[in-house]
Amino acid sequence: MYSNENICIDDDNVFSLVMPTDRPLKILQLTDLHLGFGLISKKADTLAMNAVKVLVKKTSPDLIVLTGDSIFPFIPKSGTRNNMKQAEKLVAFFDGLKIPYAYLFGNHDIEMGSKGNKEQIADIICGGNYSIFSKGDANIFGVGNYLIKVLNFKKELVSALVMLDSNMYGNGWFFSGFDCIHSDQIDWCMHNLSKLKEQNSKLKALAFFHMPLAEYKIAYEKMKLGDKTVTYNFGSIGEENDYLGISKNKCDFFEKALENGVIKAMFCGHDHYNTLSLTYKGIMLSYGMSIDYLGYRGIEKRYTQRGGTTITLNQDGSFCVAPVPLTRVVSGRVRGQKSYDNVTAGKG
Repeated sequence: MYSNENICIDDDNVFSLVMPTDRPLKILQLTDLHLGFGLISKKADTLAMNAVKVLVKKTSPDLIVLTGDSIFPFIPKSGTRNNMKQAEKLVAFFDGLKIPYAYLFGNHDIEMGSKGNKEQIADIICGGNYSIFSKGDANIFGVGNYLIKVLNFKKELVSALVMLDSNMYGNGWFFSGFDCIHSDQIDWCMHNLSKLKEQNSKLKALAFFHMPLAEYKIAYEKMKLGDKTVTYNFGSIGEENDYLGISKNKCDFFEKALENGVIKAMFCGHDHYNTLSLTYKGIMLSYGMSIDYLGYRGIEKRYTQRGGTTITLNQDGSFCVAPVPLTRVVSGRVRGQKSYDNVTAGKG
């Protein structure tokens, strides 16, 4: 577990992070690495790790947030089901970057038949020298529900990063459909944010999880119909037939976040070709650009979706979000080819 004068753990599932004194905090979201670390995934793994190194060099982040599916214990793709060894290699790789990283589970890190369960993988992640991760409260659903309080250089609370396990599958296996953030997780989250709001009435929190909420699809469909209450920030939906991998289960996380009023942006992964960022009802809903060279068939030959996402967090808690593609991209909102270098990022 990483700890220094600027990052420490207050209790079992709350960390404190002090911002740099002379500049904003830079966060790099990376998602869906799908590292196999197996006999048949060496080429894809090398490409993925090289992509991470390029993005880290390009952005110089203070913190990396991994929003799920970092490893892929799927024998037909990686050649191994040993996700414990995969997790050890993942930790070794990110420790080698010497940048603190916050980890979240996706729906593939623990495949059916994989060697390690969530608790065992969590133990390995906790052991990382640069890892900022907590299993969270054992009495609520999921593993890896925790908070990172962000303090300015005066040690005043200005923001909070909410890490939530969006879980895996409804009945524990692939064909039962995707699960979601459960009600007890939501209650825990809102309770803690309300407590933090007592310290700063203008607190702006950012939430990170793996699978998108239903509101991502609702906002996208409203935007396509010309609804002016939805603001387009950047990116596009690249999945076939405008697919969004949302749960069929009822989840009121977005509604509760609106009521609570603290969360101003949400970040997910999961759908590797989707890079869209919209603002809906005052909350930014963003897909992170994915890394995957292994999970989707033929994805190693695609490039428009590949990259990371930067969140620049200012000393007053305001923030700016921008995509960081590895190469040039094609946006569904813009005719022809363009670069994201000059795109106007979403702000909050």
